[in-house]
Amino acid sequence: MMNILLGCLLMGISIIANAADDLTMDVDNNVTSFEVTLAANPTTGFQWTVEQYDKDLLKLTSSQYHRPKTNLIGAGGEMTFTFALNKGKTYPKSTKMVFSYARSWEQVPGKIQTVIVNFVNP
Repeated sequence: MMNILLGCLLMGISIIANAADDLTMDVDNNVTSFEVTLAANPTTGFQWTVEQYDKDLLKLTSSQYHRPKTNLIGAGGEMTFTFALNKGKTYPKSTKMVFSYARSWEQVPGKIQTVIVNFVNP
């Protein structure tokens, strides 16, 4: 009985941890680029896509999947998106980026991840 209760508790914590909370990151507006890294597992059919970002401020320069360091079958890795800051711009206090984690054959994404980028000038 105790194992069942513990399993239910851990499942509830897992569901809460997987809720699509906004991620916030600080980026020095004097750097040339920055990365957004999201947990990913393409063996499930899900892939991250950049849905929205301010193309006047940023340019998506690359996206790359990084395998997990383990050899376990089906283990997830990370998807890294690299964005360059467009030169000569006056950066606002913050900007919003939206990513979707979905299977190409399904209509509804499995997860929407919002990333708030705060531009800082130390």
